[in-house]
Amino acid sequence: MEALIFDAKCKQSTTKTAQLWLKRLRSIARHAEIVLDDFGYEVLRQKVENRKRDKVRNFFSSSNPISFRLEMANKIKNVSASLEEAYKEANKIGLHPAQLPMASADHRVDRLTDPFVDESETVGREAEVSQVVSMLISSDYNKDLPVISIVGMGGQGKTTLAQMVLKIDSVVKHFDKTIWVCVSDDFKVERLLNEMLQSLEGKSAERTNTEALVRKLQENLKGKSYLLVLDDIWNEDRETWAGMRRRLLAIGGAPGSKILVTTRSDGVASAMQTSGLHHLDILSDDYSWMLFKKLAFADGGATKTQDLVDIGRRILKKCGGVPLAIKVIGGLLYSKKDASEWLTIEKSEIWNESTDIAKRVMSVLKLSYENLPSWSVKQCFASCSIFPKDTFMEKQSLIQIWMAQGLINDAKGGGGHLQMEDIGSEYFNVLLRSSLLQAGDKNSFNEIEYCRMHDLVHDLSLQVSNNCFLNTEGGMEVRHENEVMHLTIIWSQGKVLKNIEGIPPNLQTLYYLGGDGSVLEDILERSRYLCVLIVNCRDVTHLLNAVGNMKHLRHLDIRRTGITALPDSITKLYNLMTLKVSYLKEIPKKFSNLINLRHLEFFKDSEECLFPGIGQLANLRTLPHFRVSQDKGCQLEELEHLRNLGGELRIFGLENVSGFESAAKAKLSEKSSIRGLRLSWGDTNEDCDDNNIDSVMEGLQPHPDLKSLAINGFKGSRFPSWMVAKDHLMVLLRNLVRLRLEKLVKCEQVPPLGDLPCLESLKVVSLHNVKRIGAEFYGLDINARSSASCSSSTSSREVKAVTLFPKLQRFVLEDMGSLEEWSDAMVPSDSSSSIKVFPNLRDLRISGLPKLAVLLDMENLTSLEELEIQVCGSLACIRNLNSLTSLESLYLSDCPALLDASLDMKNPQSLRTLSISGCDKLNPSLSNDLEKFTSLKWLTFISDDPGCWPITVLHHLANLRSLTLGGFSDDLDYFPWPHSITNLVSLKRLELRGWPKITALPDQIQHISTLTSLEIWEFEGLEVLPEWMGSLRNLRLLGIINCSNLRQLPSAEAIRHLTNLNELYITRCPLLAERCTKGSGAGWPKIAHIPIVYIDGMPV
Repeated sequence: MEALIFDAKCKQSTTKTAQLWLKRLRSIARHAEIVLDDFGYEVLRQKVENRKRDKVRNFFSSSNPISFRLEMANKIKNVSASLEEAYKEANKIGLHPAQLPMASADHRVDRLTDPFVDESETVGREAEVSQVVSMLISSDYNKDLPVISIVGMGGQGKTTLAQMVLKIDSVVKHFDKTIWVCVSDDFKVERLLNEMLQSLEGKSAERTNTEALVRKLQENLKGKSYLLVLDDIWNEDRETWAGMRRRLLAIGGAPGSKILVTTRSDGVASAMQTSGLHHLDILSDDYSWMLFKKLAFADGGATKTQDLVDIGRRILKKCGGVPLAIKVIGGLLYSKKDASEWLTIEKSEIWNESTDIAKRVMSVLKLSYENLPSWSVKQCFASCSIFPKDTFMEKQSLIQIWMAQGLINDAKGGGGHLQMEDIGSEYFNVLLRSSLLQAGDKNSFNEIEYCRMHDLVHDLSLQVSNNCFLNTEGGMEVRHENEVMHLTIIWSQGKVLKNIEGIPPNLQTLYYLGGDGSVLEDILERSRYLCVLIVNCRDVTHLLNAVGNMKHLRHLDIRRTGITALPDSITKLYNLMTLKVSYLKEIPKKFSNLINLRHLEFFKDSEECLFPGIGQLANLRTLPHFRVSQDKGCQLEELEHLRNLGGELRIFGLENVSGFESAAKAKLSEKSSIRGLRLSWGDTNEDCDDNNIDSVMEGLQPHPDLKSLAINGFKGSRFPSWMVAKDHLMVLLRNLVRLRLEKLVKCEQVPPLGDLPCLESLKVVSLHNVKRIGAEFYGLDINARSSASCSSSTSSREVKAVTLFPKLQRFVLEDMGSLEEWSDAMVPSDSSSSIKVFPNLRDLRISGLPKLAVLLDMENLTSLEELEIQVCGSLACIRNLNSLTSLESLYLSDCPALLDASLDMKNPQSLRTLSISGCDKLNPSLSNDLEKFTSLKWLTFISDDPGCWPITVLHHLANLRSLTLGGFSDDLDYFPWPHSITNLVSLKRLELRGWPKITALPDQIQHISTLTSLEIWEFEGLEVLPEWMGSLRNLRLLGIINCSNLRQLPSAEAIRHLTNLNELYITRCPLLAERCTKGSGAGWPKIAHIPIVYIDGMPV
């Protein structure tokens, strides 16, 4: 039958009878799936019943095993008869068993390798990146929010070019915010604004109108310059774009904000009144070859012989310099090792289908699809079409959906038993390597977490799904005769499903997106055989009754709904493998009946939820957390039989664990798939035995493959042996990448971590009993190292280099109330070793250490880019601060004893941000040093000694974009300001903080013509704002805060000169607020025209 199907697929494009035969066969196959599912469900139901030792059965009930077997036998007999009839019909219409293509073992992807080309390695676009960057950072535009357009055909790399541009340092530093919105052909203003908000906040607004969205975006972008990327626009209607542009102008933001557009159409660029246009060229022959060989001849792929090079160059000419076509064909040939296979691709008929390069790109995509290694991978590719275009798809969700649709099964091979998730990951990698999927963001373990499809590839996925997938985004009608098995309903288009009755009863997948959920119940009542149900609709607040009867359901995703409780009926979904919810306060009582469940995921933190009896779900691989409780079935040993747990696991309530034996029963040391582990103890007023608490921690030893560990609230006085004993530490934590220790109130030392070879991030918070960080922290045992490595000869002693914390990039030390000293790693005088510490440290943050008097020497921290030291009241000296040659950002605040911190930097040009406040003893030495920071862009200086302000050197800082200056003085009745500020040509933002004696602002400010944002704080002696403020023609934002005696704005004429003023906020200025009351205040007519006005935090 499989050989007949292959023959029919080959002939379906040319014969109608073959199409009809395949259609009928798919219907029979779906019916067979349902019959087998019914049988499997009954097996699972009886397994659950037997587990509960419930042997009582009603002979005449539907669960009677004899009657059920008779019914199943009849159904299987009917399916067999249908298949036999189909086989006979195939012979009548001329179908014959065809030779099946051999699946090569070479198609299997080694899961330990990563053959995919990073987008950053895209070739031949350097000049074009530079051109677009120049347009984006240029100030030569005569209107607000200028549009820069990248125009090119599909597959040419417009989106990739935009992504590359956003990574360029000058662009990153030019804009305060970057917003990315995938537009496609759904140009709805409300949707685009919502997408902008989601890009900024990580979440979308819940059912709000356009005006409310504009207000929320105003709050996010107040005073900030932003770059809005609108990717893949198709709308050519000028009026539609004009409506969007009006909203964007109302949002405001700082001057210099821009819009970057990618589109296939010059008409779109024209409709958007593009200020800068870049037509994307095809790749040259040389660059095309560079890209091709990176893929085709990557490690594990084809061997680069002269024959393959010659054939490859000939194939490459057919791709027309289009990057997508080159990537796809390169990924395809990667798995072809013989010249004969390459020749087959070269001579394929697809090259003759069209000479038009755009159509040829689609032909290349079809060729890649046809050459996927198995029918299962092809079906998985087609399955991706249920997601709308430009959707970022989660890798794990994709694999779980493939599992639920029956496209993946557990398999046994020579290498042992492969789980469905492992096979799905291999399929995913095949599609990535074929460029049919594009890698997106990675998670904290550097693993691909999201992917997306190019629009052309999405078109292909719909095309090859043989009408089994129907996306109703365009308002299509569903008919029975379409035999749709996988349906996506998108209500955001303002369209409605024309006939719910047309939804076939055998529907396998439903993805319901948007709308108000009003018709969902009717649809579900008709779809009792669903295997996959995804609902993305906040208005759905309870799980509909129909779901409880869907015994075929394997994947239920309701995390983006308002559902926070599950009915008991869900516990009869014995086939359910994946359950994703927003959050739950509690689970149904018989939740442990879901014996097939593999993945339980919460969208939001819900750590109070208990999981009694969860240990009975032996197939479980994903568990959001586990809270230990004295309640029945909530002890830690519930984790014992969950051998396949993976991903990140958070365990709370460890204060309820009795001792080592109870902790060890969780068998965390045997759970090799867990990547991240958080161990948390809650607060308790009971007196606890230290030895007992310590023994619990000893029993929680993780597996050596652990990548991330967080320990919070541990009440013991010492760390477990697996964290402190060197022989244990180097074995058990050798793969650790991130470590967080928090609220370990009794520990007097930090563990020895210097030898951990993979540690990249370390955060130590609230270890209030630690007084000193020294040799024990570095894990120093130089003599032992030396004796192990020295030769027997003592006449010539070779110096041995020891590197500690070799990969650490980020270190946070915070809220350590007793810490007095952080000393350097020292080598004993009789040792022949040398030490290098923190060679890759990029980010060091020290905060809330009031007793710290000694800080480690900065001399060798040459990789450090960001240093933050705050609230360290006893710290007097930062040794060799000037040796930080890579430093870009320095924050020093609330360190009143700090006297010695030389800013005479060896590489002053590297510093971009400098913020110093509350360090008055340090201030006198700064002025001479600041003038060397010619690259400085952001400067904050707050001191109660205005005589030490660096006002005399401001004219050296021509690149300064933001300046915050102020403090307090009992002596001065004026605000110190330099006489000449003509060199502050880049200054956009100015914040001044005053004191009661000051009655006027510095007049020189009126000459800063570039100023776009001005904030005035705590000028309590100021009563009237000066008339000269009207000369700040570029001002867009004006903020007035804590000026209790200020009662009047400049004249109406002066304010009218501020033609760009878009935002005014007045906070804790009672006299001025009263005068500016909307409608009735004497000052209201002056500001009524300003688009955004806030008074005491409320919009007016």
